[in-house]
Amino acid sequence: MCLTTYHQLGKPGADGRPGAAAVEFALIAPFFVLISLGMFELGRAMMVKTALSDAASKGCRAGILRQNGNDSITAAVTNLMQDNGFGTSKFNPPTIGATNITVTAPDGTVLSDSLDAPSGSVVSVQVSIPVSSTTWITPFYLGSGATLESETVVMMKQ
Repeated sequence: MCLTTYHQLGKPGADGRPGAAAVEFALIAPFFVLISLGMFELGRAMMVKTALSDAASKGCRAGILRQNGNDSITAAVTNLMQDNGFGTSKFNPPTIGATNITVTAPDGTVLSDSLDAPSGSVVSVQVSIPVSSTTWITPFYLGSGATLESETVVMMKQ
């Protein structure tokens, strides 16, 4: 009498290596977690970059109006950043983040304020925020001392 054993495919432990899948998962899972967290942080950085760009644009739009000065530009930038979830604990120039305003007259001289700047002046607004104020998890992926920034330049018309 001959007994024949048939190998059943798909049956756990049938290949004589019980637990191999668990060990392989334990080796690969940390890499997947790191990649996933990196994708989340990179996505967050792109979202913050868009918010900074919007804030710089809004500041420039405020700055090209003759009745608005640098205080109005700073208020417009700060309000938009707060609307995007960056309260005073995360964005509060000049202590946390920065708003740099440069107004250049048509003859090339740098003006101290955008209030009543002559026609043809160029208004530049640069907004920056430290990465530590933007991360959800850890600044490991983007660097702890780094900053995200955006700049918009607009020419004043009449």
